[in-house]
Amino acid sequence: MLRIGTFSIILFACSVTAFGQTPPPATPTDANSSMAYDISRIAQSVQQMTSTLKDFVDKFAKVEGITLAEKQQRLVAGMQLLIQAEQRAAGIEKRQIELVEKEGQLRARLVEVENELNPQSIDRSVALEGSTQTPEIKEARRRALQAERTSLSGIVQQLQVSLRDAANDLREAQLLVFRLRRTFLPQVERELSEQ
Repeated sequence: MLRIGTFSIILFACSVTAFGQTPPPATPTDANSSMAYDISRIAQSVQQMTSTLKDFVDKFAKVEGITLAEKQQRLVAGMQLLIQAEQRAAGIEKRQIELVEKEGQLRARLVEVENELNPQSIDRSVALEGSTQTPEIKEARRRALQAERTSLSGIVQQLQVSLRDAANDLREAQLLVFRLRRTFLPQVERELSEQ
């Protein structure tokens, strides 16, 4: 019975190892698409690992009269926990990338607003309207741009707080993944070597 359990863990580990050896497709060149590519690759890896583990447990459960030893059950539970932790880390990393992209867009718009607030820019924008109430139009334009600048600055500050929180969450999630890998992967290796 111990041999069958050990064989099952070997089968699971080999399937995970074989999955890790599949060559990745060509990598993108810019930083944002590279991060998005990495996250999608991690998510796909975790999804396949989850599927492999589920198939393993389902197949093993169908064999009558054979049960996993307590140690092997802990290994399976640990590997499931590792998969969940990696999924969480990938989700946080994706959220962090989205926040960075949003912050970049808002900062670009903030620079545009700052440029539009220059007196020469306001004069040019009003000159095209051809009105007799030019001073009032200039003042209204300046106030609208200042209000947009204030709003954008507030949103950027909120995004920076969210980015710090996401960075902390990601660091904690990555530490958990590291601890789980350090705990369970050597145990799987020992199970394989004891065969």
